[in-house]
Amino acid sequence: MRWALAIALLVAACGGAPQFGIGSGSRFGGSSPWGSANASYGAAQGVLEQPVVGATTDEAQNLWLATHSALYLMKPGERAFRRFDARNGLHLPGNPAQYCDADIAGGDRRCPIYGAAADPGISEIEGGAAGEVFVGYFGHDDGIGDWSDSNRHSGKLDRVRLTSSGSLQVDRFDLVASTTAQFWHNRTVQRLLYDHFLHPHELYVGTNHGVDRIWPDKYRAPNRGEWFLAATHDWMSDHLHPQICYHHACSESESDLRLGDWKGLSLSADGNLWVAGRWTAGQIRWTQDLAGWLNRPGSQIYAVAFGDPYQGPCGRGFCNQPVFMVPAEGDVISIQAAAVAADGRVWFASGRTTTFDAPRGLAAWDGKSFRYFDPARDAGMTENDFRDMVALPDGRLVLAGPNSGLVFWNPQTGARTSLRAGPDLPDDHVLRLKLDRMVDPPTLYVATYGGAAALRQLPTDRAPR
Repeated sequence: MRWALAIALLVAACGGAPQFGIGSGSRFGGSSPWGSANASYGAAQGVLEQPVVGATTDEAQNLWLATHSALYLMKPGERAFRRFDARNGLHLPGNPAQYCDADIAGGDRRCPIYGAAADPGISEIEGGAAGEVFVGYFGHDDGIGDWSDSNRHSGKLDRVRLTSSGSLQVDRFDLVASTTAQFWHNRTVQRLLYDHFLHPHELYVGTNHGVDRIWPDKYRAPNRGEWFLAATHDWMSDHLHPQICYHHACSESESDLRLGDWKGLSLSADGNLWVAGRWTAGQIRWTQDLAGWLNRPGSQIYAVAFGDPYQGPCGRGFCNQPVFMVPAEGDVISIQAAAVAADGRVWFASGRTTTFDAPRGLAAWDGKSFRYFDPARDAGMTENDFRDMVALPDGRLVLAGPNSGLVFWNPQTGARTSLRAGPDLPDDHVLRLKLDRMVDPPTLYVATYGGAAALRQLPTDRAPR
């Protein structure tokens, strides 16, 4: 990854995002200003709630944590977090944004209409440019999703930037279909992915419905008298998702579509985006412009789109299965994470979103076919339910179970090491993993029910028993 860090450093030197709230510390790509020791963060550092749902750094190495009800910030050199909530501008319950759709032809013209996070609040965070973090929210996902739906503005995400005075500048990104204001499908934010290296300062948002692409540096509010959709064209492109249908191949009528819960986002070395959700997965080709991301034939959008049509199960062969060999097209695969490994293979981890889901295990795609792995037998997990997964530069995968801490697994050698609650991990109940590659060596941030951990010294391989 040294080449990627060098490119990112060059881009940063040539311009980049506005430098809001740059903290002290090492230059981008150097050693961490937080030192080399592992650290845990919780009540002793000022985090008042549980669980911690995310931990991330921005390009100034400011450390951001989130619980469902608050956002926390600690700058390099500090020892305690500052807490921010709705009183600081976050669009949590109790601080809704106000909208009026009277300027939409055919709209319901009910004003005002309100939009904010639904309970329990914050779902996901992701560090961006220096002094910048993105805060995703839970939304009310039920409803028709058009302008007659009173919950259409719920959920979404905030861009939060730290100003020189220490306050927050909060801009709400109200995700709407780029081609028409009729549809607000994307509400609950399932996963955020910010590109620091390949196409710097692009943000991908996986939601309950589709995947959005955003240029945060280009964000602007509508000018006076300007239709709001015109402004979104400068900074957002919406609504991509591989699709399959329930127990039949999809047709032009788009009946029985199954799509959503896009919790798996991962960039390949060529800058294309792997996406994985509740029913299927695929790879979206990158484009130079936002409009081209959406406005192109489907054959040009997807380098790979699994699962439609699917006539399986088909044994060990490849029959366009939706990653896993489910009984029929449209059956649930419930992917919780996707990761591109150092050898180029793409990994998919399945787990429970609802109590009715049946976790499918691990799958690896080598560009031609899938290979499947048993979480216990192959990777040394003590449960078959995955919560998250990341790929390390050394070829290992970090696997997180909802109740069993972490497993560091080398698929090439079979070596694996578990890390359970103790000095380096606050809790066995893991909610999110984030690998910070902006420092050398990378830091693994782990959000758990009982707090967060920064793992700068990772466990070494142990041969399988």
